[in-house]
Amino acid sequence: MCRLLGRVSRSLSTDADLIGVDGCAEFQRLGRLHADGWGTAWLTDGPDGTRLGRLRDPGEPTAATDLTGALTRTPSRARITHLRLATEGLATQVSNTHPFLADGIAFAHNGSVPVAPLRELVTADELNAIGGDTDSAMIFALVLRRVRRGEPLFDAVIAVVAELRDRFGQAALNLLLLSERELIAAHANEGARVPHEDFVASGLGADLPADHVDHYYRMSWRRTDDGLVITSSGLPSDGWMPLQQHTAARVDCASLELELRSIRGSRAGDGRSDAA
Repeated sequence: MCRLLGRVSRSLSTDADLIGVDGCAEFQRLGRLHADGWGTAWLTDGPDGTRLGRLRDPGEPTAATDLTGALTRTPSRARITHLRLATEGLATQVSNTHPFLADGIAFAHNGSVPVAPLRELVTADELNAIGGDTDSAMIFALVLRRVRRGEPLFDAVIAVVAELRDRFGQAALNLLLLSERELIAAHANEGARVPHEDFVASGLGADLPADHVDHYYRMSWRRTDDGLVITSSGLPSDGWMPLQQHTAARVDCASLELELRSIRGSRAGDGRSDAA
């Protein structure tokens, strides 16, 4: 169970440019509950073209100066960031820390899928190519399998989420993926278990992050003058649009065009694309 923050911008920007220094500080403070590691992946332009950079740390996020720097002082055209609340029984170590990175795609997950039956759907070689042995790594392996067979990334994400929701009716699947071309989010967790016992065990009481009891799996998006941001719950919600249940979103990194689709494969809502 984790927190997600992703954004794309027209120019080299920081997350603070899009959601403010206070917004970044509040996101980092979510680590008081989601304290089992953090990681970030971003688009960087170099002499060999655009590529993905990545930084991961299995330590506690709230006082991590590298995380503060990534959110507020390190410009990029796109970035995804993940704060981890580890599923019971899954080790807190670098290899299990998100985002995972393979084939030019970064992947982060909030939620859970039953590990033992999910493991039967992937091969050891597929997991070794990613690193990690969590349900999240297995989900990413299923996405990559489809991409390697020639499916567009957005189609592959939608197909995998739909398949897993069919197999595991209470699976929680909030995803962020970043490639040099696109930022993708998926939101499908109707009926999923909320980890209330973790909230109680944290001892945070009234300092529990916003919306965690009633809207733990909510995802929202917002346009700014220079970009588009997608986040999970925990930040102030004013001015944000909810990402509807069983919906996937794709943001083109060049045009910032937003496409929304049903996880079932047809267009969500009125079927429009939301161009900047």
